[in-house]
Amino acid sequence: MVGEAAKRRKTRRAVKARWFGLIVCLLAGWIPALAQEPPVAAGVESVSASKEPAAPAMPTEALGRHAVDYTVSPEDLLDIYLLDVPEVTRTYRVSSNGFLTLPLLPEPIAVAGLTLNELSSLIAKKFRDAGMLNNAQVTVSLKETRLHTVIVSGSVKRPQVYPVYGPTRLLDILIQAGGLADEAGNEAIIARGLVGARAQAGEGGQAVEADPSAREQTLTVNVRKLVEAGDDKTNILLYPGDRVTVQRAELVYVLGAVARPGGYTIKDPREQITVLKALAMAGDMTGVAKRSRVAVLRKDPAVPEGKRQEIAVNIKAMLHGQLADVKLQADDILYVPESSSLKAMRQALATGIGAGTAITTGLIVYH
Repeated sequence: MVGEAAKRRKTRRAVKARWFGLIVCLLAGWIPALAQEPPVAAGVESVSASKEPAAPAMPTEALGRHAVDYTVSPEDLLDIYLLDVPEVTRTYRVSSNGFLTLPLLPEPIAVAGLTLNELSSLIAKKFRDAGMLNNAQVTVSLKETRLHTVIVSGSVKRPQVYPVYGPTRLLDILIQAGGLADEAGNEAIIARGLVGARAQAGEGGQAVEADPSAREQTLTVNVRKLVEAGDDKTNILLYPGDRVTVQRAELVYVLGAVARPGGYTIKDPREQITVLKALAMAGDMTGVAKRSRVAVLRKDPAVPEGKRQEIAVNIKAMLHGQLADVKLQADDILYVPESSSLKAMRQALATGIGAGTAITTGLIVYH
Protein backbone atom coordinates (compact mmCIF):
# COMPACT_ATOMS: atom_id res chain seq x y z
CA MET A 1 0.00 0.00 0.00
CA VAL A 2 2.79 2.32 0.91
CA GLY A 3 4.44 1.65 -2.42
CA GLU A 4 1.23 2.40 -4.37
CA ALA A 5 0.73 5.68 -2.49
CA ALA A 6 4.27 6.77 -3.27
CA LYS A 7 3.75 5.89 -6.95
CA ARG A 8 0.55 8.03 -7.16
CA ARG A 9 2.32 11.01 -5.57
CA LYS A 10 5.13 10.69 -8.10
CA THR A 11 2.63 10.60 -11.01
CA ARG A 12 0.84 13.74 -9.75
CA ARG A 13 4.15 15.63 -9.50
CA ALA A 14 5.01 14.67 -13.09
CA VAL A 15 1.63 15.92 -14.39
CA LYS A 16 2.00 19.23 -12.54
CA ALA A 17 5.49 19.64 -13.99
CA ARG A 18 4.20 19.08 -17.53
CA TRP A 19 1.39 21.66 -17.08
CA PHE A 20 3.80 24.15 -15.60
CA GLY A 21 6.14 23.75 -18.56
CA LEU A 22 3.27 24.19 -21.02
CA ILE A 23 2.13 27.38 -19.31
CA VAL A 24 5.68 28.75 -19.35
CA CYS A 25 5.97 28.05 -23.09
CA LEU A 26 2.66 29.73 -23.83
CA LEU A 27 3.61 32.76 -21.83
CA ALA A 28 6.95 32.95 -23.58
CA GLY A 29 5.09 33.19 -26.95
CA TRP A 30 2.40 35.59 -25.82
CA ILE A 31 4.60 38.22 -24.20
CA PRO A 32 6.40 39.34 -27.47
CA ALA A 33 3.10 39.29 -29.33
CA LEU A 34 1.49 41.48 -26.71
CA ALA A 35 4.45 43.86 -26.87
CA GLN A 36 3.95 44.28 -30.66
CA GLU A 37 0.17 44.72 -30.59
CA PRO A 38 -0.95 48.39 -30.68
CA PRO A 39 -3.06 49.61 -27.80
CA VAL A 40 -6.79 50.01 -28.29
CA ALA A 41 -6.61 53.82 -28.01
CA ALA A 42 -4.19 53.99 -30.94
CA GLY A 43 -6.59 52.01 -33.08
CA VAL A 44 -9.42 54.46 -32.31
CA GLU A 45 -7.18 57.39 -33.18
CA SER A 46 -6.35 55.81 -36.55
CA VAL A 47 -10.01 55.42 -37.42
CA SER A 48 -10.64 59.04 -36.43
CA ALA A 49 -7.73 60.21 -38.58
CA SER A 50 -9.23 58.51 -41.62
CA LYS A 51 -12.12 60.94 -41.46
CA GLU A 52 -9.84 63.89 -42.15
CA PRO A 53 -10.25 65.48 -45.61
CA ALA A 54 -8.00 64.15 -48.33
CA ALA A 55 -5.09 66.33 -49.37
CA PRO A 56 -5.94 68.43 -52.43
CA ALA A 57 -4.58 67.24 -55.76
CA MET A 58 -3.19 70.73 -56.35
CA PRO A 59 -0.92 71.34 -53.32
CA THR A 60 -1.34 74.55 -51.41
CA GLU A 61 2.24 75.51 -52.28
CA ALA A 62 1.22 75.73 -55.95
CA LEU A 63 -1.03 78.63 -55.08
CA GLY A 64 1.80 80.44 -53.29
CA ARG A 65 0.80 83.55 -51.44
CA HIS A 66 -2.63 83.40 -53.10
CA ALA A 67 -3.73 80.26 -51.21
CA VAL A 68 -5.55 82.23 -48.53
CA ASP A 69 -7.30 84.45 -51.07
CA TYR A 70 -8.11 81.71 -53.57
CA THR A 71 -11.62 82.19 -54.92
CA VAL A 72 -13.81 79.37 -56.15
CA SER A 73 -14.60 79.37 -59.85
CA PRO A 74 -16.98 77.40 -62.07
CA GLU A 75 -15.98 73.76 -62.65
CA ASP A 76 -13.54 73.70 -59.72
CA LEU A 77 -13.21 70.33 -57.99
CA LEU A 78 -13.54 70.67 -54.21
CA ASP A 79 -13.04 68.28 -51.29
CA ILE A 80 -15.69 69.01 -48.65
CA TYR A 81 -15.43 67.40 -45.20
CA LEU A 82 -18.34 67.72 -42.77
CA LEU A 83 -17.56 66.28 -39.35
CA ASP A 84 -19.68 63.20 -38.49
CA VAL A 85 -21.79 63.55 -41.67
CA PRO A 86 -20.41 60.95 -44.11
CA GLU A 87 -23.33 61.54 -46.49
CA VAL A 88 -21.84 64.95 -47.31
CA THR A 89 -18.12 64.31 -46.99
CA ARG A 90 -16.77 63.73 -50.50
CA THR A 91 -15.56 65.51 -53.67
CA TYR A 92 -17.81 67.91 -55.57
CA ARG A 93 -17.65 69.67 -58.91
CA VAL A 94 -18.81 73.30 -59.04
CA SER A 95 -21.30 73.73 -61.87
CA SER A 96 -20.51 75.79 -64.96
CA ASN A 97 -22.75 78.58 -63.66
CA GLY A 98 -21.00 78.70 -60.29
CA PHE A 99 -23.36 76.68 -58.06
CA LEU A 100 -22.68 73.77 -55.70
CA THR A 101 -25.27 71.11 -54.86
CA LEU A 102 -24.86 69.29 -51.52
CA PRO A 103 -26.88 66.34 -50.18
CA LEU A 104 -29.44 67.16 -47.47
CA LEU A 105 -29.63 70.85 -48.47
CA PRO A 106 -32.84 71.87 -50.25
CA GLU A 107 -31.25 74.10 -52.92
CA PRO A 108 -27.87 74.73 -54.61
CA ILE A 109 -25.45 77.26 -53.17
CA ALA A 110 -23.91 80.09 -55.21
CA VAL A 111 -20.19 79.65 -54.52
CA ALA A 112 -18.32 81.37 -57.38
CA GLY A 113 -16.20 84.21 -56.06
CA LEU A 114 -16.01 82.93 -52.46
CA THR A 115 -12.73 82.08 -50.77
CA LEU A 116 -12.37 78.57 -49.37
CA ASN A 117 -12.83 79.87 -45.82
CA GLU A 118 -15.92 81.83 -46.81
CA LEU A 119 -17.37 78.75 -48.47
CA SER A 120 -16.73 76.66 -45.33
CA SER A 121 -18.60 79.21 -43.23
CA LEU A 122 -21.44 79.44 -45.75
CA ILE A 123 -21.96 75.64 -45.82
CA ALA A 124 -22.01 75.53 -42.02
CA LYS A 125 -24.59 78.33 -42.01
CA LYS A 126 -26.77 76.55 -44.57
CA PHE A 127 -26.89 73.39 -42.44
CA ARG A 128 -27.56 75.46 -39.32
CA ASP A 129 -30.38 77.39 -41.01
CA ALA A 130 -31.86 74.11 -42.23
CA GLY A 131 -32.07 72.95 -38.59
CA MET A 132 -29.77 69.97 -39.14
CA LEU A 133 -26.52 70.91 -37.39
CA ASN A 134 -26.14 73.68 -34.82
CA ASN A 135 -22.36 73.54 -34.78
CA ALA A 136 -21.32 72.15 -38.15
CA GLN A 137 -17.57 71.80 -38.65
CA VAL A 138 -16.78 72.15 -42.34
CA THR A 139 -13.45 72.03 -44.16
CA VAL A 140 -13.20 72.88 -47.87
CA SER A 141 -10.03 72.29 -49.84
CA LEU A 142 -9.20 72.68 -53.51
CA LYS A 143 -8.56 69.40 -55.31
CA GLU A 144 -8.47 70.50 -58.91
CA THR A 145 -9.01 73.68 -60.85
CA ARG A 146 -8.87 74.85 -64.40
CA LEU A 147 -6.26 77.50 -64.91
CA HIS A 148 -7.37 80.77 -63.29
CA THR A 149 -6.42 83.59 -65.61
CA VAL A 150 -6.79 87.22 -66.48
CA ILE A 151 -6.35 87.97 -70.19
CA VAL A 152 -4.40 91.15 -70.91
CA SER A 153 -4.47 92.42 -74.49
CA GLY A 154 -4.09 95.63 -76.45
CA SER A 155 -1.38 98.22 -75.97
CA VAL A 156 0.81 96.61 -73.31
CA LYS A 157 4.38 95.41 -73.76
CA ARG A 158 3.62 91.73 -73.06
CA PRO A 159 0.00 90.96 -73.94
CA GLN A 160 -0.82 87.41 -72.87
CA VAL A 161 -2.75 85.26 -70.38
CA TYR A 162 -1.70 85.65 -66.73
CA PRO A 163 -2.61 83.12 -63.99
CA VAL A 164 -4.35 84.46 -60.89
CA TYR A 165 -5.83 82.57 -57.94
CA GLY A 166 -7.81 85.30 -56.25
CA PRO A 167 -8.58 89.01 -56.34
CA THR A 168 -5.61 90.87 -57.84
CA ARG A 169 -5.09 94.60 -58.30
CA LEU A 170 -5.07 95.99 -61.84
CA LEU A 171 -1.68 97.65 -61.36
CA ASP A 172 -0.11 94.30 -60.38
CA ILE A 173 -1.37 92.73 -63.61
CA LEU A 174 -0.16 95.67 -65.71
CA ILE A 175 3.30 95.38 -64.13
CA GLN A 176 3.38 91.67 -65.04
CA ALA A 177 2.44 92.71 -68.59
CA GLY A 178 5.49 95.00 -68.75
CA GLY A 179 3.53 98.23 -68.44
CA LEU A 180 1.85 100.30 -71.12
CA ALA A 181 3.15 100.32 -74.68
CA ASP A 182 4.25 103.58 -76.28
CA GLU A 183 1.10 103.80 -78.37
CA ALA A 184 -1.23 103.12 -75.43
CA GLY A 185 -4.07 105.48 -74.81
CA ASN A 186 -5.46 106.52 -71.45
CA GLU A 187 -8.21 103.96 -71.12
CA ALA A 188 -8.56 100.23 -70.53
CA ILE A 189 -11.76 98.22 -70.86
CA ILE A 190 -12.35 95.65 -68.09
CA ALA A 191 -14.74 92.86 -69.09
CA ARG A 192 -15.94 91.02 -66.00
CA GLY A 193 -16.13 87.25 -65.90
CA LEU A 194 -18.71 85.43 -63.80
CA VAL A 195 -16.55 85.48 -60.66
CA GLY A 196 -15.93 89.22 -60.94
CA ALA A 197 -19.57 89.95 -61.72
CA ARG A 198 -20.69 88.04 -58.63
CA ALA A 199 -18.10 89.71 -56.44
CA GLN A 200 -19.14 93.14 -57.70
CA ALA A 201 -22.80 92.33 -57.14
CA GLY A 202 -22.07 91.47 -53.50
CA GLU A 203 -25.05 90.04 -51.69
CA GLY A 204 -27.09 90.14 -54.88
CA GLY A 205 -24.71 87.68 -56.51
CA GLN A 206 -27.45 85.19 -57.33
CA ALA A 207 -29.20 87.79 -59.44
CA VAL A 208 -26.17 87.94 -61.73
CA GLU A 209 -26.87 84.49 -63.10
CA ALA A 210 -30.47 85.42 -63.83
CA ASP A 211 -29.29 88.32 -65.97
CA PRO A 212 -27.18 87.00 -68.89
CA SER A 213 -26.00 90.50 -69.73
CA ALA A 214 -24.21 90.60 -66.39
CA ARG A 215 -21.66 88.19 -67.80
CA GLU A 216 -20.60 90.89 -70.27
CA GLN A 217 -20.40 93.61 -67.68
CA THR A 218 -17.66 96.10 -68.58
CA LEU A 219 -16.12 99.18 -67.05
CA THR A 220 -13.59 101.75 -68.25
CA VAL A 221 -10.51 102.70 -66.24
CA ASN A 222 -7.96 105.46 -66.80
CA VAL A 223 -4.85 103.28 -66.75
CA ARG A 224 -2.43 106.07 -67.60
CA LYS A 225 -3.52 107.95 -64.51
CA LEU A 226 -3.07 104.73 -62.54
CA VAL A 227 0.42 103.97 -63.91
CA GLU A 228 1.82 107.50 -63.90
CA ALA A 229 0.12 108.96 -60.81
CA GLY A 230 -0.61 105.84 -58.75
CA ASP A 231 -4.29 106.70 -58.45
CA ASP A 232 -5.76 104.19 -55.96
CA LYS A 233 -9.30 104.88 -57.14
CA THR A 234 -8.52 103.36 -60.51
CA ASN A 235 -6.53 100.43 -59.07
CA ILE A 236 -9.54 98.14 -59.10
CA LEU A 237 -9.66 94.46 -58.19
CA LEU A 238 -9.52 91.88 -60.97
CA TYR A 239 -10.88 88.35 -60.60
CA PRO A 240 -10.20 85.06 -62.41
CA GLY A 241 -11.95 85.18 -65.76
CA ASP A 242 -11.70 88.95 -66.25
CA ARG A 243 -10.30 90.46 -69.45
CA VAL A 244 -8.26 93.67 -69.66
CA THR A 245 -7.93 95.46 -73.00
CA VAL A 246 -5.71 98.55 -73.02
CA GLN A 247 -6.96 100.82 -75.79
CA ARG A 248 -4.55 102.03 -78.44
CA ALA A 249 -4.27 105.78 -78.62
CA GLU A 250 -5.93 107.35 -81.62
CA LEU A 251 -3.56 108.84 -84.17
CA VAL A 252 -3.39 111.86 -86.41
CA TYR A 253 -0.80 111.96 -89.18
CA VAL A 254 1.29 114.94 -90.26
CA LEU A 255 2.97 114.36 -93.61
CA GLY A 256 4.85 116.31 -96.25
CA ALA A 257 7.06 119.35 -95.74
CA VAL A 258 7.34 119.25 -91.93
CA ALA A 259 10.38 118.69 -89.71
CA ARG A 260 9.15 115.40 -88.16
CA PRO A 261 6.52 113.72 -90.34
CA GLY A 262 4.69 110.78 -88.81
CA GLY A 263 1.77 109.65 -86.68
CA TYR A 264 1.03 111.40 -83.38
CA THR A 265 -1.03 109.84 -80.62
CA ILE A 266 -4.10 111.35 -79.06
CA LYS A 267 -3.60 110.00 -75.54
CA ASP A 268 -6.96 111.14 -74.26
CA PRO A 269 -10.02 110.75 -76.54
CA ARG A 270 -11.38 113.93 -74.99
CA GLU A 271 -8.24 115.84 -75.96
CA GLN A 272 -8.68 118.18 -78.93
CA ILE A 273 -5.87 118.17 -81.47
CA THR A 274 -5.99 121.10 -83.89
CA VAL A 275 -4.05 121.87 -87.06
CA LEU A 276 -1.71 124.32 -85.35
CA LYS A 277 -1.08 121.89 -82.45
CA ALA A 278 -0.33 119.08 -84.90
CA LEU A 279 2.14 121.30 -86.78
CA ALA A 280 3.84 122.17 -83.49
CA MET A 281 4.16 118.45 -82.59
CA ALA A 282 5.69 117.81 -86.03
CA GLY A 283 8.30 120.56 -85.58
CA ASP A 284 6.53 123.09 -87.85
CA MET A 285 6.69 123.42 -91.63
CA THR A 286 9.98 123.41 -93.47
CA GLY A 287 11.32 126.20 -95.70
CA VAL A 288 10.04 124.46 -98.86
CA ALA A 289 6.44 124.10 -97.63
CA LYS A 290 3.68 125.40 -99.86
CA ARG A 291 1.76 127.11 -97.06
CA SER A 292 -1.15 128.13 -99.26
CA ARG A 293 -2.01 124.52 -100.13
CA VAL A 294 -2.10 122.85 -96.68
CA ALA A 295 -5.05 120.45 -96.42
CA VAL A 296 -6.66 117.91 -94.09
CA LEU A 297 -7.41 114.54 -95.69
CA ARG A 298 -10.32 112.91 -93.88
CA LYS A 299 -12.06 109.58 -94.45
CA ASP A 300 -15.59 109.96 -95.71
CA PRO A 301 -17.86 107.03 -94.77
CA ALA A 302 -20.12 107.89 -97.70
CA VAL A 303 -17.26 107.49 -100.19
CA PRO A 304 -16.39 103.90 -101.16
CA GLU A 305 -12.91 102.33 -101.17
CA GLY A 306 -11.73 104.43 -98.23
CA LYS A 307 -11.13 107.55 -100.29
CA ARG A 308 -10.62 110.77 -98.38
CA GLN A 309 -12.13 114.17 -98.78
CA GLU A 310 -9.78 117.16 -98.92
CA ILE A 311 -10.43 120.05 -96.54
CA ALA A 312 -8.46 123.21 -97.39
CA VAL A 313 -6.71 124.89 -94.45
CA ASN A 314 -5.77 128.60 -94.39
CA ILE A 315 -2.76 128.57 -92.08
CA LYS A 316 -2.09 132.32 -92.43
CA ALA A 317 -5.65 133.26 -91.42
CA MET A 318 -5.56 130.89 -88.42
CA LEU A 319 -2.24 132.30 -87.25
CA HIS A 320 -3.69 135.81 -87.36
CA GLY A 321 -6.84 134.78 -85.53
CA GLN A 322 -9.05 135.44 -88.51
CA LEU A 323 -10.23 131.82 -88.66
CA ALA A 324 -10.77 129.24 -85.95
CA ASP A 325 -8.10 126.60 -85.62
CA VAL A 326 -9.44 123.47 -87.38
CA LYS A 327 -9.98 120.46 -85.08
CA LEU A 328 -8.57 117.17 -86.26
CA GLN A 329 -10.29 113.82 -85.89
CA ALA A 330 -8.71 110.43 -85.28
CA ASP A 331 -7.00 109.09 -88.41
CA ASP A 332 -6.94 112.51 -90.11
CA ILE A 333 -3.94 113.31 -92.30
CA LEU A 334 -2.61 116.86 -92.20
CA TYR A 335 -0.74 117.21 -95.46
CA VAL A 336 1.73 120.02 -96.17
CA PRO A 337 2.82 119.94 -99.84
CA GLU A 338 6.22 121.06 -101.04
CA SER A 339 6.74 124.03 -103.37
CA SER A 340 8.69 122.73 -106.37
CA SER A 341 10.26 126.14 -107.09
CA LEU A 342 11.36 126.62 -103.49
CA LYS A 343 12.70 123.06 -103.43
CA ALA A 344 14.69 123.63 -106.61
CA MET A 345 16.17 126.83 -105.22
CA ARG A 346 17.09 125.03 -101.99
CA GLN A 347 18.79 122.29 -103.96
CA ALA A 348 20.70 124.82 -106.02
CA LEU A 349 21.86 126.60 -102.89
CA ALA A 350 22.84 123.27 -101.35
CA THR A 351 25.20 122.57 -104.30
CA GLY A 352 27.02 125.85 -103.70
CA ILE A 353 25.80 127.63 -106.84
CA GLY A 354 24.39 131.03 -105.98
CA ALA A 355 21.76 132.74 -108.06
CA GLY A 356 24.11 135.58 -108.98
CA THR A 357 26.77 133.16 -110.20
CA ALA A 358 24.24 131.35 -112.33
CA ILE A 359 23.17 134.64 -114.00
CA THR A 360 26.77 135.75 -114.62
CA THR A 361 27.58 132.41 -116.15
CA GLY A 362 24.67 132.76 -118.46
CA LEU A 363 25.78 136.18 -119.60
CA ILE A 364 29.27 134.90 -120.30
CA VAL A 365 27.88 132.02 -122.32
CA TYR A 366 25.70 134.22 -124.47
CA HIS A 367 28.49 136.74 -125.06
